[in-house]
Amino acid sequence: MSAPFDRRHSPPPSPTGPADWILSGGRIWTGAGEPPGTDAIALKAGRVLAVGTTDELEGLQGPETAVLPLEGRFLMPGFVDAHVHLQAGGLHLFGVDLRGADSPEALIGRVADRARLTPGRGWILGGDWDHDLWGGQLPRREWLDRAAPDRPVFLHRTDLHMAVASSRALELAGISRHTPDPENGWIDRDPGTGEPTGILRERSMELVSRVLPPPSREDRRAALRAAVLHALERGVTQLHDMGALHSAEQSWESLHTLRELSREGLLPIRVAAAVPVSDQAELVRFIEEEGQGDARISWGMVKGFVDGSLGSSTAWMQDPYIGEPENTGHIISDLDQLSHDLRAAARAGLQPCVHAIGDRANDWMLALAREMREENPGRDLRVRIEHAQHLSREALDRIEESGAVFSVQPLHLVDDGRAVDRSLGPDRASRSFAYRTLLDRGGMLAFGSDWTVAPIDPVGAVQAAVTRRLWQPAEWEWGESWIPEQRITLEEALRAHTLGGAKAGFLEQETGTLEPGKRADLVVLAADPFEVHPEEWRERLKVDMTFVDGALVHQVHDVTLGMSP
Repeated sequence: MSAPFDRRHSPPPSPTGPADWILSGGRIWTGAGEPPGTDAIALKAGRVLAVGTTDELEGLQGPETAVLPLEGRFLMPGFVDAHVHLQAGGLHLFGVDLRGADSPEALIGRVADRARLTPGRGWILGGDWDHDLWGGQLPRREWLDRAAPDRPVFLHRTDLHMAVASSRALELAGISRHTPDPENGWIDRDPGTGEPTGILRERSMELVSRVLPPPSREDRRAALRAAVLHALERGVTQLHDMGALHSAEQSWESLHTLRELSREGLLPIRVAAAVPVSDQAELVRFIEEEGQGDARISWGMVKGFVDGSLGSSTAWMQDPYIGEPENTGHIISDLDQLSHDLRAAARAGLQPCVHAIGDRANDWMLALAREMREENPGRDLRVRIEHAQHLSREALDRIEESGAVFSVQPLHLVDDGRAVDRSLGPDRASRSFAYRTLLDRGGMLAFGSDWTVAPIDPVGAVQAAVTRRLWQPAEWEWGESWIPEQRITLEEALRAHTLGGAKAGFLEQETGTLEPGKRADLVVLAADPFEVHPEEWRERLKVDMTFVDGALVHQVHDVTLGMSP
């Protein structure tokens, strides 16, 4: 094995000379502490030149400087989304969207509408359905057959750990009553007939995925470009792409396509990409030949899985699910092999990122993170636990000693809060999405979305972490604060979605705060969240402008009125 790769960056140089941009007359939140009255920022050559008052920065204005009055808007570091599935998200934008469908009829109607819009006999793809919104009944293949007769339909649940397939899709995949469950996968069957219901859990979904027509090169390019623009519109300037759920090939294809777009100047966002941990030796060889990328696209993370998800009842728990006395969830990887691959990756200087949702899965991962830390003394591993949704009592005492980064998704608590109460009960719920405890016990939080599992919505994520308010599905309005003792402050939430994400990707020397010399990745919001009631954040904190490397890459149509050279 080669010597470990050094993923740390030296402090950036500070630019000098007249500014390219001066944005002034607003509230500036740098994420690093700023004096009261700070209302202006100057940018130069893609970096932050200075932060201060309008009067202090006046001397940096030259004949070519563009001056933008903020008119009271809120300027902050760009959001970092530390967990997305970028290619799948882009392709999802072209599929059927079932988010918010609150009845079987609504699901059937949306699929039928998509079938009418896509004539022919081809596949209908998409998803984001959540059976908890209509009382918990799982969809069946007959629903899809009714919506799109004789069409292959394949729709993922919102957590991507379960899907429903139509009869034609099952036929094309060779799935029948005689098909055995694949390793680490489960096919739901009708108890009366033994026939598949259409529900496929975990790796059984691959039986359908392998017969789907693969996206073409142009499909991948279009999907990734659409995904990037989707993120920029929401104020995200940096993404951590976790690749495809169970496809090494698609993860590598996504990475290569992102590199291609970057070389062509068509990647207006910062991306750190992961590949499956089973490919850790291949990634080492790739880095030896190609390096670890540049400031726009980089790689060096490897992704593994311990268990499934709560919504699919496959998260690995210490005790059974309520009402399912024989079910404690599932391990979806060979843990001996996973441990071997993660240790090898850590020794090589790669960054392990591991999906762990259930309390037993997190116990296993926290213990392994501590052991890897001990095996690599003096090394900054930053082992990432992706999701870390449910923690045991013992886990609370292992947070700091593990040295782990907790890559979490606050909008999941909005979706899953009631399901946690029903499936796990109040004791385990009190240690679910435990952001207050994680911070108080010395954990590092990095916020993300897990798009397409939840939408890219940084403002919504901050709102969820600060208020822990659940949706009322029937009225689609905010309900009660769920486990309010786990709320965190606005300042803490903003840091988790900026500097926390940058640290999770070893990019904090360059991004995450707005300090002189750092890259000018920033977002301008229509209002100041510190002055607006949390219940109004999603309505009032609209993203007016997004900058990456000092370039204006997104704006609403009327923001630049009043800008002067």
